[in-house]
Parts: sequence; C-alpha cells; structure tokens
Amino acid sequence: MKILNAQKTGSLIATVRKEQNRTQQDLANELGVSSAAISKWERGIGFPDVSLIEPLAISLGITIAELFKGERLENRVDHEYESLLSDVVKVSTNEISKKKKITNWIIATTVAVLYLLISIISQKWEITWVVWIVYCFYRIFTEYIYKKY
Repeated sequence: MKILNAQKTGSLIATVRKEQNRTQQDLANELGVSSAAISKWERGIGFPDVSLIEPLAISLGITIAELFKGERLENRVDHEYESLLSDVVKVSTNEISKKKKITNWIIATTVAVLYLLISIISQKWEITWVVWIVYCFYRIFTEYIYKKY
C-alpha cells in the first residue's frame, strides 16, 4: 500500500507554481490561506487541508491524482477516476464540516446550560448571560428547524 508522500507533493506544488511564474503569496491569496501554509506544503512539512485539495489542483492546472501522487502523470487519468477522487474529497470535506458543527453546538449548548445553572444557583441574572443563553437556544432551535425541512 502506497501512502501519500508530503515531500513529493510539496515539490510538485512548488515546481508547478514556479513554472506559472507565481509567488507563494499569489497562490495563497487565491486559496484563502497564508503564504506560510504554502511554504509548509512545498517543504513537505504538511499537506493541504482536504477542503483545499480540489481548488489547489485546479489552480495549478493539475489533476487531483497528480497532486496525491506528487508527480505529473504521463498517461492522463481518465475522467471517471478523477471524478471519483473529487467526490471522495468533497465527502471528506463535508464530514469534517459536520463534525466541527456538531462540536461547536455541543460547546454552545454546554456553555448556555452552565450559564443558566449559575444564574439559577446564584440568583443573579447578568444581562450578558441572558443574551448568551437566548442566543444559544435560538441557534439550536433554528438549526433543528433547518435540518427538519
């Protein structure tokens, strides 16, 4: 089983970017990341976030398969295979987004309940606490309604 090679992928990103006479900052601006992130990828210190894989490949004019492999492919990847890779990246991005959303709602709900308990126990209703509680429950309620329909 082959694993992704950060060095090879980073080298390909740097090579293609330089062939296009673009700076790290140019690429960073297009993708909405910092030039430091581009530098890390190019040095093989890390990979781009899964949500950036397809936009990065499009920006560089290479396929997702080439980006994952870390080298240009002489035999172009067929459209069906590239489409499959694109779908996998999108599904991964959606799953990560869902997990972040769930985590945020768990935190917001926990904080709202804690504020509510503190207010009940101390019998002090700070206006900021009340606003926070109402906001959290409003967001939870609207999120539930949106998911339902």
